[in-house]
Amino acid sequence: MLATLAEVKSYLGETTTTYDAFLTQQITMISEAIEQYCQRTFLEDTYVQTYYKDDFTTLPAKLPLYHYPVATISQVKQDDAIVTEVPRLHKPTGMMVSADRFFLGYKTLEITYTAGFLVADVPSPIKNVVYALCEEKYNRKKSGISLNFGSDVQRISIAGSISIDYDYSLNNNERANGLGTILGSHLNVLDAYRSERRLMGSSVMAFVE
Repeated sequence: MLATLAEVKSYLGETTTTYDAFLTQQITMISEAIEQYCQRTFLEDTYVQTYYKDDFTTLPAKLPLYHYPVATISQVKQDDAIVTEVPRLHKPTGMMVSADRFFLGYKTLEITYTAGFLVADVPSPIKNVVYALCEEKYNRKKSGISLNFGSDVQRISIAGSISIDYDYSLNNNERANGLGTILGSHLNVLDAYRSERRLMGSSVMAFVE
């Protein structure tokens, strides 16, 4: 999860445990939707990424690791041999740079590395999206408004008669993406964190475990 239950409850000013299970469920769903929209994993984990010389028409001087920011590179293998020479690395972007060219004298390059943010270090704009969306769901839960509505719902009440919940959301921004009904009007904030890298359809980064 991209934010802890304690962080969300502090943001909401909620001091009881009444909504703990509900908020945990919402944090999990929203975190998964954010990562799906951004097409990257934000929390720190260890990965093994393999590159193949045959996938390149010319020998590259730069290679991007799929996950970033990178904390450490723990092992480098050229073909089946472990080597002590670690490529130069720009940790924030996960870009490796060779002093000469990659794949000189070998056919495969396997990198074992740790990348991602600790929960406490997740960028504040992303955390604020989680907080804001949890707040919307939390307020609706407390007021009895259906959670299936979009991000902007208002209740029109006639005293002693009926109340109508009207959904103002699903604007053009939200309709533009399949996750818009979950992430609402926050897609523009998340755009800055979207990964241009793809596991599918890109041979230079097709093998990441």
